[in-house]
Order: sequence, then C-alpha cells, then structure tokens
Amino acid sequence: MDALSVLLHIPLFAGLPADQIRILAACAREKSVRAGRIIFADTQESRGLHLVVWGRVKIFKSTPEGREQTIFIFGPGEPFCLTALTDQVSPAGAVALEDTRILFFPAEVLEEVSRKDPSLLFNMIMVLSRRLKESIDLIESLSLKEIPQRLATFLVNLLDQEGGDGRIDLRFPHRELAKIIGATPETLSRVLKRMSEDGILRLEGRVINILSRQGLNQFAQGGQSPSGDG
Repeated sequence: MDALSVLLHIPLFAGLPADQIRILAACAREKSVRAGRIIFADTQESRGLHLVVWGRVKIFKSTPEGREQTIFIFGPGEPFCLTALTDQVSPAGAVALEDTRILFFPAEVLEEVSRKDPSLLFNMIMVLSRRLKESIDLIESLSLKEIPQRLATFLVNLLDQEGGDGRIDLRFPHRELAKIIGATPETLSRVLKRMSEDGILRLEGRVINILSRQGLNQFAQGGQSPSGDG
C-alpha cells in the first residue's frame, strides 16, 4: 500500500482536502525498522511526525541508572511524536517492538499544510488531548494503585479499545507488559498466575483470553477476586 492509500484511511488526516493529502503523501519518507531497534532516543532531534503503517512502536523514558518506563505502545494507523511542530527534540524515546514500517513527515511540510487548512491542527489537538488523559491515567495508576489493579486496568482499557470477544493479542513479550505497569517480570508472572487461578483469564503465550470481565473489573477497582483471597 502506497503512502497516499495509507493516509486516506488515517483519522488524523480526516477533513483535509485531497490536494493537501497528496502533498503529505508525496513528502512522506518511508522507513522500515527491525524489532528491537531504536527509532530515536529521548532528547534526540526529531523534527517530524511519525505514523505506524504496520508493526508496534514503544514510547519510553529511561534513567541514567537503566530504569525504564513504557509510556505508550502504538500500532498500525497511530501517529506519534506529535510535538514535532513545537519541539526541536523528542521528550521520550521510541523503539520498534516488532518489525515495523513507518511514514515520516517533516515538520516544515506539516506547518505548510496546517497554514492552508486548520483541519490537521484540530485533529492533532484531539489526539494530544486523548494522549494527555492517558498520561494522567498512567501517572495515577503508577502512584496510587497496586500492581494487580494496574494490570487489570490496563487489560480493561485494551478490551475497551479493541471491542473484541475478550481475546487480547499483546504481540510483545510479557517483560514489556511489566514495564508498562511498573512491575518486575516476576511480580507480573505471579499476578497473572493468580488471575488465571481465579478464572479471570487464560494465558496462551502472548495471547490473554479474558474469561470473566466482571472479575477483571473487580481487580481494576481494587476489590477482592472472585475466590475471595484479596
């Protein structure tokens, strides 16, 4: 699928005139990134918008001591580095979780299109507003919730986003899930085991089958599990 075909199906560019979409498509730079490779580091100059065509990208912050916190995971059709119009450098790093194809749009092209039609800016503001809420939810979860609550909340949000039949395909290792909820892999393993024993979910590799949405909601709200063991 060429860049133009991709952009026509992306909500971020909804409402833009066809000629503006063609300008963006013509200026898009395609980049393929192998799983595990850094796309850009935090504080690295990144004057442009990135769009995931296929694959998965993790946005993260790390400390000099090597601690890492996953902030977002983006899949097909999702834009990232939305601060490209205002910041010279990226506030966080990005790495490909799996083999990934990306379209990159230089900031000067975005500025030109935005001046001619404000639809792009409006759409970017909407996406940024949603991301801000997600960031606040993450901060609340990490600071106020216990790890079982964090995991359950994350899984509930995934179910709501995907609107599927209770099958969640993480498509990334459990150690990445541990980073998202701010836990060690060992602690995550124990929590998943407990939820499995309680009949809330069933693990099949990287696939998590939710067996009891009610039980998952109880965990997310900090209540006791169905088995009553807290």
